[in-house]
Amino acid sequence: MTPKKVLLLTGGGYHDFETCGQILETFLAESGFKVTRSQDRNCIRRDLLEKHDALLVYTQGDGLSRKQVAELEAWTRAGGALVGLHCASDSFRNHREWVFLLGGEFVGHGPVHPFEVSATGPPHFITRRMSPFTVEDELYLLDGDASRRTTLMTSPWRGALQPTAYVREEGRGRIVYLALGHGIAAFNHPDFRKLVARSLRWATGDQEKPPVRCGVIGYGGAFNMGKTHADAITRIEGLELTAVCDLDPARTAAAQADFPHVETFNDVSRLLRKKDLDLVVLVTPHNTHAALSVRASRAGKHVITEKPMCLNTREADAMIAAARKSGVLLSVFHNRRWDGDYLALRKLIADGLIGEVFQVELFGGNYGHPGWWWRSDKAISGGCLYDWGAHFIDWILNLIPSPAASVTGSFQKRVWHGVTNEDHTVAMIRFENGALATAEISSLAAAPKDRWRVLGTLGAATMKDYSDTGWTLTSHSGGAPISGKVPFQKGDWDAYYRNIADHLTMGEELAVKAEEARRAIAVIEAAEKSASGKGAVVPK
Repeated sequence: MTPKKVLLLTGGGYHDFETCGQILETFLAESGFKVTRSQDRNCIRRDLLEKHDALLVYTQGDGLSRKQVAELEAWTRAGGALVGLHCASDSFRNHREWVFLLGGEFVGHGPVHPFEVSATGPPHFITRRMSPFTVEDELYLLDGDASRRTTLMTSPWRGALQPTAYVREEGRGRIVYLALGHGIAAFNHPDFRKLVARSLRWATGDQEKPPVRCGVIGYGGAFNMGKTHADAITRIEGLELTAVCDLDPARTAAAQADFPHVETFNDVSRLLRKKDLDLVVLVTPHNTHAALSVRASRAGKHVITEKPMCLNTREADAMIAAARKSGVLLSVFHNRRWDGDYLALRKLIADGLIGEVFQVELFGGNYGHPGWWWRSDKAISGGCLYDWGAHFIDWILNLIPSPAASVTGSFQKRVWHGVTNEDHTVAMIRFENGALATAEISSLAAAPKDRWRVLGTLGAATMKDYSDTGWTLTSHSGGAPISGKVPFQKGDWDAYYRNIADHLTMGEELAVKAEEARRAIAVIEAAEKSASGKGAVVPK
């Protein structure tokens, strides 16, 4: 697909236009746009506008001639796409034609402070599946004829709601205004970035694809994970649950009782022949993921697997190759990237409270028999490190922004000989930047330890276990040491499936890529090779 060309006009007073303009240019390029950035007001002329698909205005102050405004207005009415950010409403106000075209005018603002932004308008491409979010920004207050615009998002201000996103049309042209964007905090906010990209796409004529028809393969009663996935799918606009498959007729009967509208199958081959099915979710034992994924990809279905992705990198490579050949999605349900504790940890690291992370320790387990079921059978489950360990390693790899240089493993089989999984496993990961991480999963740990211990160059964060309500933080980021509790954020597992819908119906970036999930499998595989006497192993 040919990238859409965006002319980005920046510059003026009171804002860091250079830094924010660079951020805009970079993330829009990463989102598939071809951006030309300029602070020269003379670029607003008809011949240059017609070489671009959209004009993105992030300016403050005057500087356009009457002729330029007339040419801009004519270009927009003829089908041009115009998006204004923040202080665009405080630009060119000496020309009332510009104010009329944009649909609003700056009349004031409060201080930079955290406030919530919510989708309060009618359903729209720009706000589809967007949850309320909080941003630290300067809320612009607007004047203008509200009947000439459709407000999509608002924020509270002194007992009233102020528009933070609206759209309008002028002739054949589409116009979007976003009131957010005072400084770097806003431009680095993922939801603000999503709004900007979607605004450009809607203004240039993009449309959402039809809903994705989904089937769940595996509806076992253990943990009811099949139902968990099915429930999530039914909650997400743009996804439709249409089928459930399980080898056990009793389980498909349970699925039919839970979701009377779905079609049920007891044969995977029959399910995969279903033409009105776009995506399958594999909620089956670990050793079945690879073969089922390849079959589904070859049948032209998008694929989501429960974690772990599979049992080894050879399987992972086959899964990825099959998906690429068929041009379908392959993702892994690493939903715990959206756990409230992990979200809070990511934020305190991003805020610089503990500096650069150089050591991470994760522990899960106790002293007790691992149970008589398939998860304790190494041939089926992959081993002790493949269940929670897959989440642990995914967390670690997303916290430390450096390739894994080597992995050392310790796998112990000492007590629970009636099952084939290891009793105690440790994977130690050394990164190219010198950081170190350990993931420990055990059914032989008679003495407890913290679930998380994260060390950084300016502090540390620890978490005792799931009974905790916040991170215990020690920070030297402000000079003098401080300590206290950082509350967990609200968990949001549905964010995974919202992203699946965003990716398949709107072309947005996939949050959990198959290649990322493969990295976790490579680390586990390397840890086991190391434990067998091979020393430190480089994950492949």
